[in-house]
Amino acid sequence: MTVIFKFVILAATALGAFAAPVSPSTPETVSAAAANTFQGRGTWFTDSVGSCGTPFNTNDLIVAMNGEQMGGTAQCGRKVLISANGKSVEATVVDTCPSQFCAFGALDLSQAAFKQLAPLSQGVIQLSWKFV
Repeated sequence: MTVIFKFVILAATALGAFAAPVSPSTPETVSAAAANTFQGRGTWFTDSVGSCGTPFNTNDLIVAMNGEQMGGTAQCGRKVLISANGKSVEATVVDTCPSQFCAFGALDLSQAAFKQLAPLSQGVIQLSWKFV
């Protein structure tokens, strides 16, 4: 019985070493994410306090990121470079856009950020963005 018990403990220890989680914020994954350019729908929103806990207003250059890429609050405070209609704007991630409004790649921009790319009356734009 002792030999079987030792074998089970040894096997569990070995499997645990192989199954150890890898931190998603390693320098390799951060630099890989920074190199990616994403495509999606761009909309605009008004004043609020976002999921990052930071109050903001329509004059701030900020965005709400789609929930899938936001990962809870993992992207809070990160800068993104957004391009559309031959124009670009840099903004800070401060909120999560609900999945029913923002699919993967989509961003919800503050009025100030949206106006850098298109008139508010346009309402929805196709954009590309990347982390900076």
